[in-house]
Amino acid sequence: MDYKLSDAEISIMQLLWSNGPMKAAEIAEYAIEKNGWKKNTTYTIINRLIGKAAVKRVDPGFICQPLCQKSDVSRIEARNLIDKLYNGSINVFMQAFLEEQDISREELEALKRLIEER
Repeated sequence: MDYKLSDAEISIMQLLWSNGPMKAAEIAEYAIEKNGWKKNTTYTIINRLIGKAAVKRVDPGFICQPLCQKSDVSRIEARNLIDKLYNGSINVFMQAFLEEQDISREELEALKRLIEER
């Protein structure tokens, strides 16, 4: 499935990926502390995630269980970023990325191996 998640939705997914299934009330407490969100805001975001089939609601207790893998969302988000900012060109993205980053010789060699394997 093509999960297109907002930053707020990803914030909640990160929590679920790190901790596993959680009660919605626990997620709301975390979001109040970390993001300053109101409880209703958090529940709205959780319900959006349920609607997108990224989270499953398990009752009793309104337990939120992630249905998508972090790696799947990461791959989709990376592709969306490249499409949006670099006209879909991985080459242009890599040039921009490498110009701005301090990359060690080991990291460059690892990237080279990845490219050669593909």
